[in-house]
Amino acid sequence: MDLYNSWLILFLLAETCVCSGAQLVMPEAVSGVRGKSVNFTASGPPSAEVQTVTWSFIPKPGTTVPVYTATKENEKVSSAYSGRVNYYRSTYTLQLNSLRAEDSGTYTLTIVDSNLDQLVDQTVLVVLEPVADVSINSNLPEAVEFNSTVILTCAAKGSSLSYSWLNNSAAVVVDGKHIVQNGSQLIINEVFRTDLIGPISCTAKNQLESSTSAPFNLTVNYGPELVRKTQEPTAEVLKKGSNLTLSCSAQSSPAAEFIWLFNEARLPQKTATVVLSNLGEEHSGNYSCMAYNSKTQRYVTSDVTKLSVLEAISGTKISAPTLRLIAGNSTVNLTCTSSAGKADSVQWQKDGKPLDNTNRIIFTTDKSTLTILTVQKEDAGEYKCQLKNKISSGDNNYTLTINYGPENVAIKGLKQAEVGQLVKINCSFASVPAPTFVWKFNDTVLRGEEGECLTISDFEYKKSGIYTCEASNSITGLKQTATHYLMVKEAGEQEPNGLSSGAIAGIVIAVLVLLAIIIGVFIHKRRKISDIPSPY
Repeated sequence: MDLYNSWLILFLLAETCVCSGAQLVMPEAVSGVRGKSVNFTASGPPSAEVQTVTWSFIPKPGTTVPVYTATKENEKVSSAYSGRVNYYRSTYTLQLNSLRAEDSGTYTLTIVDSNLDQLVDQTVLVVLEPVADVSINSNLPEAVEFNSTVILTCAAKGSSLSYSWLNNSAAVVVDGKHIVQNGSQLIINEVFRTDLIGPISCTAKNQLESSTSAPFNLTVNYGPELVRKTQEPTAEVLKKGSNLTLSCSAQSSPAAEFIWLFNEARLPQKTATVVLSNLGEEHSGNYSCMAYNSKTQRYVTSDVTKLSVLEAISGTKISAPTLRLIAGNSTVNLTCTSSAGKADSVQWQKDGKPLDNTNRIIFTTDKSTLTILTVQKEDAGEYKCQLKNKISSGDNNYTLTINYGPENVAIKGLKQAEVGQLVKINCSFASVPAPTFVWKFNDTVLRGEEGECLTISDFEYKKSGIYTCEASNSITGLKQTATHYLMVKEAGEQEPNGLSSGAIAGIVIAVLVLLAIIIGVFIHKRRKISDIPSPY
């Protein structure tokens, strides 16, 4: 009987005998990787001395292949396993090297001790393919945020593999709705840009080893959004001739293209920045930019800038009629205009104080024209108009002259003068323009005297009398006169308003004499009446 048949008999006996004493224990199954090694280790060795140890392989039911047999003195490795088996007596461990796929199956250990008792146990070897060539494949070359469903497949060689995913070294959280894992596939529904910031990697593993893919990145196109338009200068109203720079930005992947709109019509510029030079009033209107993403096919429009381009006010002027104005007889219009620029407001002042509507002062609706009805002399003065718009202002002054008079004509001067004295009398007046004068003495015109001041040299008795000043205004056609009585006084004689003490005494004496005469006449008449004889 050869060794193999002896081993078979022992194996069959082990299947049917009831062993006394100790019991062998091996794991139900062990795994190994093709090309690597695996250890079969038994616990619970026999208490008696071991006589033989036999390992065998059952690739399929009814077929047994010897692997290793050992006695106290000898050991033998089956030719099919030559160079692949190591046995460690102290631990009852069989090491099988250079595993092959066909090594998968059931392995049996049979131990016979010195009491001819048999200990038998089995374990199942599973030979796994090594994990290798791990890579990530995508169903899309690039995705669109909110629109695309991305399916990433972790491709790998190996057996009994499971898969896990990392996003930038953090585990991908699978929620079963937005992100779903189905075996080797990671499914991302309506992908977000943050889902695949990456790098993405997948790990394929079995119970013995694992392997991770190279980093993987997938572009998620998004936007445009958060479109922002800026301008420099920032004012909504600019002066004619200014320059304007408009800039547009947006969050977008890939970078957004820009379309500029003026009053909802497209401008030719397609850059993020547009410079408009030498602005004119025709550039006034609404400006906006539209950001466009050719990948997402989305458009987003910015807010609207309302721009006004105004010409600066210059050449401000007050226009007035050239006709001469006569108080109480004329109406005047003062009109404020500019040679350039349009005013938003007009303000009027007279002598530095604001003017408002009155019963005689009337403004047009836009206040560009001021009308003074039936002008009076008080309307004369310095008028100022100020034109304003949002970028500039201009003003102009105009002196308004009102012709009136003469009035309040009066003569001022001495009422008495000594013989030989130099006498000056003045004719005062109120008149615009200044009047011409005619002087008269006792209604006789004094030739050559045409000023407001009359000078009488070497005064004498015959020059006493009534002096008349006649003032005439050639524009108003009015004239007014005033008279003055001038008389001679003796040398040293005081004006009536300043008598000497002698004069006062003389006057008192004269009054007393006159009073005495009146009393005497009265008494005399009374006596005559009393001397008439009675008729009875």
